[in-house]
Amino acid sequence: MDCELCGEPCDEPFEGTPLMHTHRECGLRSVVGGIGHLVAHGYWCVQKGDPDAGMTYRQSALLVDAYVHIVGIEQACDR
Repeated sequence: MDCELCGEPCDEPFEGTPLMHTHRECGLRSVVGGIGHLVAHGYWCVQKGDPDAGMTYRQSALLVDAYVHIVGIEQACDR
């Protein structure tokens, strides 16, 4: 079955989303925003209109997960 957010195969969906079949990282990206939004909102969101910084939804989600792991969820959400 495919992830409902990125459309890529999802063998082990995140159990915290009982109504959706998603990757954990894609669920996080849907709440926090894409990697472009997190690292350069003015450029990627405002100027380019692309919160995923030219990447696929899944690629952006994986980077968002790494970003949150490094800086913490509080700082990631304080943008």
